[in-house]
Amino acid sequence: MKNSKVLFNEKCSICNFEIKHYKKRSELVFEDCSSMEDKYLKKLHVVFDDGKELSGVDAFIYVWERTNGYAWLAKIINLPIIYTSAKIAYFFLAYLLFWRYKYLTK
Repeated sequence: MKNSKVLFNEKCSICNFEIKHYKKRSELVFEDCSSMEDKYLKKLHVVFDDGKELSGVDAFIYVWERTNGYAWLAKIINLPIIYTSAKIAYFFLAYLLFWRYKYLTK
């Protein structure tokens, strides 16, 4: 899974703060998606040259596996019960952040 881009909302202060940290610790390519369609604003996305995409928790796992000092977190989140809980928590958190960005920052 080479040739990937991590799409994040640079205009979201919380998203941008976290991604700036990952940028310093990885060689991943990050791209601002704040002017893209809502699909990309609602969750973190990783897009690949072959058209595949990861989003949400799966995108974070991908980033953590490739960010110095975070592989342990990817392993923990990948555990079955924790993975399911993380997906549920991320669904609500991402929705709140999207709603905040879309309706309160303009």
